[in-house]
Amino acid sequence: MKNIKFLLVYILIFTVFIVSSCEKEKVDTEKPVITISGPEENEVLYIGSEIHFEVDFSDDVQLKSYKVDIHSNFDGHSHKSSSKEDSIAFSFQKSWNFDEGLKQSHIHHHEIVIPDEIDAKKVAQGDYHFMIYCTDVAGNESWIAIDVKILKSTDSETPTFSNIVAPATNQIFISGQTITISGTVTDNEALDGLFIAIMPEGATNDMVNPTSSFAVMLHEHDAVHELQTYNFIASITVGQAQDNNNPPKNIVWAPGNYFIIVKSPDESGNVAFSATYPIVIQ
Repeated sequence: MKNIKFLLVYILIFTVFIVSSCEKEKVDTEKPVITISGPEENEVLYIGSEIHFEVDFSDDVQLKSYKVDIHSNFDGHSHKSSSKEDSIAFSFQKSWNFDEGLKQSHIHHHEIVIPDEIDAKKVAQGDYHFMIYCTDVAGNESWIAIDVKILKSTDSETPTFSNIVAPATNQIFISGQTITISGTVTDNEALDGLFIAIMPEGATNDMVNPTSSFAVMLHEHDAVHELQTYNFIASITVGQAQDNNNPPKNIVWAPGNYFIIVKSPDESGNVAFSATYPIVIQ
């Protein structure tokens, strides 16, 4: 009987050892998943404008990095003019790392800008490939590609703001109080987004973005896209831990002088900035 018990115990220990060893030897071969919301397939991207980049990434274990590659897809037929000396094809490559430990990440930014010129030559219009790659910590890589067009818009009219209701000049706000701004933005053709931020005193227009701003009050694309008029309202409470960006950014509230500003691009790449509305945070 003792021998049988010892044998059963031995078999149990051996089985656990085998299962444990198999689990340790299990190799992650599953590729990350990429779901792109913007830009869209066959979307027109305008020279001189920011690209609305909005993508969801996921992996079964852990994400590592993603890369964007934009390059020409000229067919060598109707696009031969793009290789002429007076123009040059736009190309872009950049990689970003995910925060450690993430299995899912929603990325939304406007960091990619199509310049008007490259090396003193006009950016060539035509068909382009927009490719997104994603790698997980095990080295598995997936990618997705869409076709886009890069064109020069004939519309040079920027959006306009009206009916702005903002805090009084240099109004003081303390912890727990809510800062609010509202108004209307209008474009002669079609709007493409709206961004409202609190900026530190002395900041310039090129710093009005999610990364450089002190706090994002509103960052909207889908609700504004293709409209000619959009009525907006944005609020933020002094002391809240994160701003209203998507994804949100942590805020360290520091006393000082700031200003509120509204930014709106249209679908042609024209960007409008509102007046600045100074406030004081104590």
